[in-house]
Amino acid sequence: MKTAGFITAASIAALLSGGLASAQNEPAAAEEETARRLGAITVTSQKREQSLQDVPVVVTALQTEIIEDAGVRDIKDLTILTPGLLVTSSSSQSDATARIRGVGTVGNNPGLESSVAISIDGVGRARNGVAFGDLGEIERIEVLKGPQGTLFGKSSSAGVINIITKRPEDEFGAKAEVTAGNFGLVRTAGSVTGPFSDGARGRLFGVYSKRDGFFEDVTTGAGPRTETESDDFEFYSLRGQLDFDLGSSGNLRIIGDVTDREENCCLADYIAQDPGRSTVINLLAGGNGTGVDGDPFGRDAFANRDTITETKEWGLSAELDWDFSFGTLTSVTAFRNWDNDISQDTDWSAADIWYRGPGDQADEFENFSQELRLSGQTDNLDWLVGLYAAT
Repeated sequence: MKTAGFITAASIAALLSGGLASAQNEPAAAEEETARRLGAITVTSQKREQSLQDVPVVVTALQTEIIEDAGVRDIKDLTILTPGLLVTSSSSQSDATARIRGVGTVGNNPGLESSVAISIDGVGRARNGVAFGDLGEIERIEVLKGPQGTLFGKSSSAGVINIITKRPEDEFGAKAEVTAGNFGLVRTAGSVTGPFSDGARGRLFGVYSKRDGFFEDVTTGAGPRTETESDDFEFYSLRGQLDFDLGSSGNLRIIGDVTDREENCCLADYIAQDPGRSTVINLLAGGNGTGVDGDPFGRDAFANRDTITETKEWGLSAELDWDFSFGTLTSVTAFRNWDNDISQDTDWSAADIWYRGPGDQADEFENFSQELRLSGQTDNLDWLVGLYAAT
């Protein structure tokens, strides 16, 4: 009996000690699991792959699943996922601007250099408006808040929107999708990826989208305008990638893309009625002088001239990574062309007073850039040096 009692007491003590040890290990295991999950978020906000925990910058990192679930197609859509990001446009999509924490360059002058830099696959875009098309298949988006001039140049005093698209894959895959919405929205997109030889693979993405205008009852007045809607759009975009393994030490990635967007943009309705002004404008437009409706919910816009905006963009880039015993050399060479032509009924009325026609407000930018980076790390030092030139 004494022996049995001793064994029972020892068993209870063992169970209690085991339970205490398990309880003590649970917080440690939870912390380890949390650290593992956080450490799995890899960003390139400092021009090299790092864990988000190791980056001394305020970064909002959005992974593929979050981006797809939220339906993010372009930078304007990012505002629903990124606190502190504001994207606005005035007379057309081409002069759209981004602001981070309320700081940004606002204005429709294409000569203004944005203080929020936009980089897509390591290539900086000279204007915010050039990055407002469909971004295609996105691997990750990083929104860096605050000045980032050391690694992204002087045009990033407010922050950076760093976009990384999906690379070609070693296994064949294809995807297609169709989206429909109000105002006649239709979007069709598809992609294909896979290997085509040993150490070489490719990816091709294409998208076509159109939408009717928000203003369906446009008063044309006395003029040649025939469009009865405004703020519509139609565009297509193609993006192709080739990825090559250069032995065991290097990799070469070549990217080409082309985008064409056409829209009737941008008119507006009146939020209040000025009887004197509206009567004069109505008379100048050949009306009966009874004035115009000031109901903003009527969505009645006034123009007697075409307001067609066409934006074309294309580019090529090559990214070379080469590993040495002491570090990795990265070279990013890119050329981009952006052409924008705006037609604008500048008097914002049905009277034929002031008009900028095709060619009167056209802009074209050609940019060549070359970036060289050499990075490495030791037990006590993580280093990076580089050069950047653009024309």
